[in-house]
Amino acid sequence: MLRQMIADRRSSVCARDDMLDALLSGNEGTRAKLSDDQIIDLLITLIYSGYETVSTTSMKAEVPVRQPQSSRQIRKEHLDIRKAKSPEDPLDWNDYKSMTFTK
Repeated sequence: MLRQMIADRRSSVCARDDMLDALLSGNEGTRAKLSDDQIIDLLITLIYSGYETVSTTSMKAEVPVRQPQSSRQIRKEHLDIRKAKSPEDPLDWNDYKSMTFTK
Protein backbone atom coordinates (compact mmCIF):
# COMPACT_ATOMS: atom_id res chain seq x y z
CA MET A 1 0.00 0.00 0.00
CA LEU A 2 2.75 2.50 0.90
CA ARG A 3 4.80 1.58 -2.17
CA GLN A 4 1.81 2.34 -4.38
CA MET A 5 1.22 5.61 -2.54
CA ILE A 6 4.85 6.63 -3.13
CA ALA A 7 4.64 5.70 -6.82
CA ASP A 8 1.37 7.63 -7.23
CA ARG A 9 2.79 10.66 -5.48
CA ARG A 10 5.96 10.64 -7.59
CA SER A 11 3.90 10.62 -10.78
CA SER A 12 1.55 13.36 -9.56
CA VAL A 13 2.09 17.05 -10.31
CA CYS A 14 -0.10 18.19 -7.39
CA ALA A 15 1.66 19.16 -4.19
CA ARG A 16 -0.05 17.93 -1.03
CA ASP A 17 2.18 19.69 1.50
CA ASP A 18 2.36 16.69 3.83
CA MET A 19 5.06 14.47 5.28
CA LEU A 20 5.28 12.22 2.23
CA ASP A 21 5.77 15.25 -0.02
CA ALA A 22 8.49 16.48 2.34
CA LEU A 23 10.28 13.12 2.22
CA LEU A 24 10.04 12.96 -1.56
CA SER A 25 10.99 16.58 -2.25
CA GLY A 26 13.67 16.56 0.44
CA ASN A 27 15.44 14.07 -1.79
CA GLU A 28 15.75 16.43 -4.73
CA GLY A 29 19.17 17.89 -5.37
CA THR A 30 20.95 15.89 -2.69
CA ARG A 31 23.71 13.33 -3.07
CA ALA A 32 22.09 10.83 -0.77
CA LYS A 33 18.67 9.78 -2.01
CA LEU A 34 16.16 8.08 0.24
CA SER A 35 15.08 4.74 -1.13
CA ASP A 36 11.43 3.71 -1.11
CA ASP A 37 12.25 1.36 1.78
CA GLN A 38 13.75 4.22 3.78
CA ILE A 39 10.72 6.43 3.10
CA ILE A 40 8.39 3.62 4.16
CA ASP A 41 10.41 3.06 7.35
CA LEU A 42 10.21 6.77 8.18
CA LEU A 43 6.46 6.89 7.56
CA ILE A 44 5.85 3.84 9.75
CA THR A 45 8.06 5.32 12.46
CA LEU A 46 6.05 8.54 12.36
CA ILE A 47 2.78 6.63 12.61
CA TYR A 48 3.92 4.50 15.54
CA SER A 49 5.68 7.33 17.30
CA GLY A 50 2.38 9.19 17.40
CA TYR A 51 1.17 6.65 19.95
CA GLU A 52 2.18 7.24 23.57
CA THR A 53 4.55 9.98 22.51
CA VAL A 54 4.24 12.47 25.32
CA SER A 55 5.83 10.29 27.96
CA THR A 56 8.38 8.79 25.57
CA THR A 57 9.41 12.15 24.15
CA SER A 58 9.58 13.69 27.60
CA MET A 59 11.95 10.98 28.75
CA LYS A 60 14.10 11.29 25.62
CA ALA A 61 14.38 15.05 26.16
CA GLU A 62 15.02 14.72 29.89
CA VAL A 63 17.87 12.20 29.83
CA PRO A 64 20.50 14.45 28.16
CA VAL A 65 19.69 17.26 30.60
CA ARG A 66 19.87 15.11 33.71
CA GLN A 67 22.73 12.94 32.50
CA PRO A 68 25.03 15.08 30.33
CA GLN A 69 27.81 12.48 30.52
CA SER A 70 25.50 9.92 28.91
CA SER A 71 24.62 12.38 26.19
CA ARG A 72 28.31 13.05 25.49
CA GLN A 73 29.08 9.34 25.41
CA ILE A 74 26.22 8.61 22.99
CA ARG A 75 27.34 11.47 20.75
CA LYS A 76 30.96 10.28 20.78
CA GLU A 77 29.92 6.73 19.97
CA HIS A 78 27.80 7.88 17.03
CA LEU A 79 30.46 10.25 15.69
CA ASP A 80 33.17 7.57 15.95
CA ILE A 81 31.06 5.22 13.84
CA ARG A 82 30.34 7.97 11.31
CA LYS A 83 34.03 8.93 11.06
CA ALA A 84 35.00 5.32 10.36
CA LYS A 85 32.87 5.35 7.21
CA SER A 86 33.14 7.35 4.04
CA PRO A 87 30.50 10.08 3.58
CA GLU A 88 28.69 7.98 0.96
CA ASP A 89 28.41 4.90 3.17
CA PRO A 90 25.10 4.65 5.01
CA LEU A 91 24.89 3.43 8.57
CA ASP A 92 23.66 -0.13 8.81
CA TRP A 93 22.52 -2.74 11.30
CA ASN A 94 26.10 -3.79 12.05
CA ASP A 95 26.88 -0.21 13.05
CA TYR A 96 23.96 -0.26 15.46
CA LYS A 97 25.03 -3.61 16.88
CA SER A 98 28.51 -2.20 17.49
CA MET A 99 27.09 0.55 19.71
CA THR A 100 27.88 -0.67 23.19
CA PHE A 101 26.52 2.37 25.02
CA THR A 102 23.55 3.37 22.85
CA LYS A 103 21.98 -0.08 22.94
